[in-house]
Amino acid sequence: METQALLLTRRSVYPRQFSGEIIPKEALEKAFEAANWAPTHKRTQPWRFIVYSGAAMNQLIDQWIKMAKRNAEMKGESWTEVNEGKFNLMRQSSHIIAMACHYTGMVPEIEETCASAAAIQNFWLSLHDQGYVGYWSTGNGIFGEEMHAYLGLAENEKALGYFLAGITHEPVPPSIRKPVDEFVTWK
Repeated sequence: METQALLLTRRSVYPRQFSGEIIPKEALEKAFEAANWAPTHKRTQPWRFIVYSGAAMNQLIDQWIKMAKRNAEMKGESWTEVNEGKFNLMRQSSHIIAMACHYTGMVPEIEETCASAAAIQNFWLSLHDQGYVGYWSTGNGIFGEEMHAYLGLAENEKALGYFLAGITHEPVPPSIRKPVDEFVTWK
């Protein structure tokens, strides 16, 4: 796909729209190769990806449910089948990828965070170019200590979100953006 078209057609597609089909490992490897070419100051390559599929993905979702139930109880809220159903829709994902940044101390943290975000965008665009879809989520306790430990992140690493990857056969609606002139100042 032409670069401009690729950039303008990438969309968030939610797990409820996923078919449950599996993205081939080769497609994911190609997307990770694209991620690896994100800009990075001093070539620190701080991005980290933890890929969950099959039973491991279901265990991750079970962990999310356990944490959400506990949080609901702590707030005095009831847990319903509707709550459970929202989490179970995520089982339609092909893969769930936990994304993190490894801070080396060689450059300011913000530079490594931005480099990691660029790697995630490269990954997403590569999947989109191959005909796959996804959603970058920052929910499900991703920034908490419990998930930090569950993901096996080191002290100098921070989670940046989950990428829920999938296949859809549903039409993906166009997005609406503000006009460029609203956020660009020419001097």
